[in-house]
Amino acid sequence: MVDINLKRGTDLARTDGTLGVAASGEPIYATDTQALFVGDGSTDGAVPATVPASLVVGYNSVSQNINALATDNLVEWNLKSPSWGVDITHSNIVNKHLFTINTAGVYELSASLALNALASTAVRYNGILRFRLNNTLDIGAEGKGGYIREASGQDETSLHITTFAFAFSAADYFWLRVDRESTVTTAVDTTARASTVYIKRLK
Repeated sequence: MVDINLKRGTDLARTDGTLGVAASGEPIYATDTQALFVGDGSTDGAVPATVPASLVVGYNSVSQNINALATDNLVEWNLKSPSWGVDITHSNIVNKHLFTINTAGVYELSASLALNALASTAVRYNGILRFRLNNTLDIGAEGKGGYIREASGQDETSLHITTFAFAFSAADYFWLRVDRESTVTTAVDTTARASTVYIKRLK
C-alpha cells in the first residue's frame, strides 16, 4: 500500500509563501478551507484547481442616501448571495462599503446602481459611479448617464459599470463611490435590493 501525501497547510500558509512555489501540476490542499490548488511552477501557493476560487455578489436590502456628499458617497452592501472563497473579505456589519483582496490575482468586477429621486420639487441629479482602489486610483469603466429629476416619469435611473478584469495585489482594497453635481438636492436614494456589485477571481 502506498500513501500519497499532498503539500498542505492553512490558506494563510499557502498565500504568504510558507508552502512555497508548487511545481507545475503539483497539488496543494488548504486544510482550513478544504480548497485544492495546483502549481503552475511560478505562483506562490499555486492557482485554484477550479475557477472561480472566490465569488461575491453584494446587495443592499435597504435604500441608501447616495448623494449626501458632493463627492465620495460610498455604496454600502449588507447582503452577499452567492458568496464563497477566501480571496475576498467583506463585512455586512462594519465598513459595509469595503472589499479587501487577500490573494493576488486577476479578478472580474462589475456593478449596477438603481436610483430614485425622492424630493418634492423638480431638481436634477447627475451621478457618476466608479471603483476606487486603495483610496488613490479609480479603476475600470465609469457608470455615467444617470440624469434624473423629480418629475413624472423621470424620477428613476441607474448607473452601470460594465464587466472588466483587473490584476490586484494582496491587501489591495476598494469600494464603489458615487460623485454628483454640487447643486442638487440630497434626496436621491438607491433602490433597495435593486443594486449589485459582482466580484469573481479568475486566476
